[in-house]
Amino acid sequence: MTRASGSKRTGFPPLEPMYASVGHGVPDGDDWTFEPKYDGVRVLGFATADAARLMTRNDNDKAAQFPEVVDALRTLSAALGRPFVLDGEIVAVVHGQPARFQQLQGRMHTADASTIAALRARAPAALIAFDLLLDGDDVLLDEPWSARRARLERLLAKNRAPQLILAESEVADATVMMKRARAGRWEGVMAKRTDAAYEPGVRVRHWQKLKIEHRQEFVVGGFTEPRRGRQHFGALLIGYFDDAGRLKSAGHVGGGFSRDALADMARRLAPLERDSSPFADPIETNEPAHWVEPEVVVEVKFNQWTEDGRLRQPIFVGVRDDKEARAVGREAESVQGATAAASRRTEQAAAKKSVPGGKATAAKQVAATKKVAALKKPAAPRKSRVSPVVGELRRIEESGGSGTARFGRGLTLDVSNLDKVYFPAAGYTKGDVMRYYATVRNYVLPVIADRPLVLRRFPNGIDGKAFYQHRATRVPDGVRTEPVALGDDAEAVPFLIGGDLATLLYTVQLGAISVDPWHGRIDDVHAADYAILDLDPGPRASFARVVEVARAVRTVLDDLGLRAALKTSGATGLHIHVPLARGTSAETALILGQLVATRVAVAQPKIATIERKVAARARDAVYVDYLQNIPGKTVAGAYSVRARAGATVSTPLAWDELTDSLDPAVFTIETVPERLEQVGDLWRAVMRKRNSKRVLQALT
Repeated sequence: MTRASGSKRTGFPPLEPMYASVGHGVPDGDDWTFEPKYDGVRVLGFATADAARLMTRNDNDKAAQFPEVVDALRTLSAALGRPFVLDGEIVAVVHGQPARFQQLQGRMHTADASTIAALRARAPAALIAFDLLLDGDDVLLDEPWSARRARLERLLAKNRAPQLILAESEVADATVMMKRARAGRWEGVMAKRTDAAYEPGVRVRHWQKLKIEHRQEFVVGGFTEPRRGRQHFGALLIGYFDDAGRLKSAGHVGGGFSRDALADMARRLAPLERDSSPFADPIETNEPAHWVEPEVVVEVKFNQWTEDGRLRQPIFVGVRDDKEARAVGREAESVQGATAAASRRTEQAAAKKSVPGGKATAAKQVAATKKVAALKKPAAPRKSRVSPVVGELRRIEESGGSGTARFGRGLTLDVSNLDKVYFPAAGYTKGDVMRYYATVRNYVLPVIADRPLVLRRFPNGIDGKAFYQHRATRVPDGVRTEPVALGDDAEAVPFLIGGDLATLLYTVQLGAISVDPWHGRIDDVHAADYAILDLDPGPRASFARVVEVARAVRTVLDDLGLRAALKTSGATGLHIHVPLARGTSAETALILGQLVATRVAVAQPKIATIERKVAARARDAVYVDYLQNIPGKTVAGAYSVRARAGATVSTPLAWDELTDSLDPAVFTIETVPERLEQVGDLWRAVMRKRNSKRVLQALT
């Protein structure tokens, strides 16, 4: 194996990282600790006051690419008055959180200082340190992890630079970390024995990768010619080396490439072209193939392995120049193959054995979710047949990002740039948003049926400039619009009207992410089908406080004899909808909302407020906003994606799920479709049971 020397101009002895094995289940017991599997570049950070090196596992120094990390290491070494060596992961930081590997791509492979400076400004890098190998004159390799961790915490206690971060670690508690990993769409979790030494260059069983995603490195052995206007190439032909040193095919990958990534890959492969296939097995392609020397390593995520050893639904993640091609083999299955229910059972069992009483909140939330899933399912379909549009959108994205989606009966919609990343931290694309809506169409379309839609467009993703659009202009055939007057004397203008998949996907094509419907339908836009209470926490109010206020709202509603539906906002709050009888005026909805909000604020003055002026509110209070009932205002609809870093979804909840451990971040475009299979359409089940006019008249 290669040696990550670090000794070049630093005076350190040669060192190589210790490597983890793939874990096939969640280890149990008090002698394990669990850490996030960070999505970046593994390095050993060699630090002195005069110099620092960031050595990858194949002995490449990335100091030039990440100067802010080098500066932080040197500064800390000078402050301590001694050298040290860290083991850790360099990650990009977006919105203050570790981001996906894709955010490092532009920096890993360039030495141009101006390019690095520009990328550093957009997504600064940090070294997340999870081990300490040398501290001054002390070599810590033979010390147990627990001792090395204690030394690492003391060393980083003097650090003031945001470019050096101590890795999270949960001793004996797999439950919380695994739950967060699934909710946050992490690559996985690392399990480490707390009593084990550090063995450089060895792949050990006392470090285990618990992989949530199907994701690994592959070697490029060729590429196909492009089609449909795509530039440079169509797909990469990828594989891995078996035990006999033969390159075995894993299929091809064409999705996930940006235009810059296509051009970069073409430059890498051009000097490697050869006449014959490097694969040991025959390769069949739809387009003419070109072969290359198997030297370029790429990382790919995928749905699963097929029986014939090919990848299903592969997506390109990035180039890995920190790993030798000959070291790339097929990785064993980890915990990603288990069903969500089985995984939850495993984690809950682990929680019962190893989690102290104060840390069982995640298990309580799992229990609440299982309880909801056990209820009698509503009449609306629990399980939707997979729409052919989903597969068609995926094929379009993999073929260059532009094409025509077909909905049947001759209805089509031209879509473009499906490969554009809309959520940089999570790596979700415009195509991912479209496929989510196509997947949950039977749930989201009834919510917005016959309602005017207000669009907030993010044409360059959630980090780009956004703007609102009300008026619909020059829409394609098959996209529904209707004239709508905003006031009694106002001129009617065309609005997009919800209710069909083509119109919904057209809003995403325009750059909209959430679906924001009016409270009334097109046949009576001045009526309201429901009254809304938007629970909006102040900057110092925890989500647990939002839950507390929601319970107070429920108490008031019960006292008034009203039923209501509950959902996450998809952001930091909760939405409570009180279904109203057809024909109820918007004015009545506003009065009802004000009545309930006022009673909550009076009953809970320390935690709830209806004060309109932000500056006058307590910063740890929750604003019970009833003004969202004003005609023309909108909130994100049920099952709507939000323009938030994790691609969270405004998700209907059963009131039983309103627990102290409720975490709105677990509901994302990745997790909500599976949840719907389990619990059905909770929204429709409540909203179709309208509160009667008689009850409303008595209250208002």
